[in-house]
Amino acid sequence: MADDVPPFTRAAAFAATELMLDLFYTATKYYALDLEAIWILTVIGHETMRPWILDPTLAERHMSDARVPDSVRGSISRLMVADRTGLPRETVRRRIAELSAAGFVSLDEKGNVRLAGDKVVRPEYQQSVAEVYAAVERYRERLASLAAKPNDRAAQEDK
Repeated sequence: MADDVPPFTRAAAFAATELMLDLFYTATKYYALDLEAIWILTVIGHETMRPWILDPTLAERHMSDARVPDSVRGSISRLMVADRTGLPRETVRRRIAELSAAGFVSLDEKGNVRLAGDKVVRPEYQQSVAEVYAAVERYRERLASLAAKPNDRAAQEDK
């Protein structure tokens, strides 16, 4: 095992904690959900958007739509949500039922879950996304500034 830790490791870890705190704060501020629900929604959101966002033709066609058609949106089974989050299946089932009752998610014809399609047009959603974007920019700036700091011991050894 090496005695030294690359300077970038601690810088990246610290910047990442700031980013995660910003993201968690933003998500809980706008949606009044706990972190478990946010974790589940994040997995569901990724699978809802992934099929069409990553397809250049579909992305170009639908990126500015107020509501993207369900026919191009993805979904995910509750079992896969449990696998991806590491949460117990019963917890995921219960939490998805709560999120569905609150209008955050809906079930498709196969019983899979996806984000409700109408949230993106709401001003609070757009504001939360703007805050997430700003947090990512702060992360990049923090990472660049911390990575540029010299390691005093390494500088002394170079002399």
